[in-house]
Amino acid sequence: MEIFDVAIVGGGPGGSTCAAFCAAAGLRTLLLEREKFPREKVCGDCLNPSCGPVLRRLGIAERIGQLPHGILDAVEFIAIGGHKVIVDLPSGGEREIAIKRSLFDHLLMTRARELGAVIHQESTVTALTPPTMPYVNHVYDRRSNEHWKLETEKGESFSTHLLVAADGRNSTVARLCNLLPRPERERIALQAHIPLPKKFGNRVVLQFLRHGYSGQAPVNPNELNLCLVSKPSQMPALRRWAEEQFGLSQNQPWRTITPL
Repeated sequence: MEIFDVAIVGGGPGGSTCAAFCAAAGLRTLLLEREKFPREKVCGDCLNPSCGPVLRRLGIAERIGQLPHGILDAVEFIAIGGHKVIVDLPSGGEREIAIKRSLFDHLLMTRARELGAVIHQESTVTALTPPTMPYVNHVYDRRSNEHWKLETEKGESFSTHLLVAADGRNSTVARLCNLLPRPERERIALQAHIPLPKKFGNRVVLQFLRHGYSGQAPVNPNELNLCLVSKPSQMPALRRWAEEQFGLSQNQPWRTITPL
């Protein structure tokens, strides 16, 4: 069985970027992702210009610019009482954009594969066996016989010297290693891409409401990313607000994540 230098669990932006840089450095790199890309993700979809240097190092900055996206000029904060504050975003150089995670994440994973990472999608890690002897002072020696063993729900088995948990706030790796803290907050988030309202503009809106808050950003000339965050008991009221505010059907499909 091949022993990888590094295995990364989770193919989101952090995991795929890590895989890309490791592969580019000549490491035998494995990336395990439980879903099939491209896929959407509950997220505000906004990409800060400070990511620019990383994207250029990966060689994908221009490719991202060619994907459908929205350019953002300002952030508008709306208080519960309706008072508004608008903060202009920098207009020179690289700009803040909003882009669907289905597009952004897929491109990052594609780049990791192009650079030599071995990628397994629809592979959920179900068991971990740590090295019998921990690394001294966290120094990695690829000649070492010590390695992690990973198993997936499909019956796959992998071995790796180093393991990176990039599988999010509800990390399977952290849970299997007894490192996942109990969530102190009881909140859930809903997200959908809906038709872009007329005259919405090139802005991000953060709107505070009696039952929670909402984030809104145009991800292309035709669609708006709409996010809702609330306690479970108050989410029905927040959904009704969104349906009335944006003319949505009660059957509007939503993606969800919990706890948040």
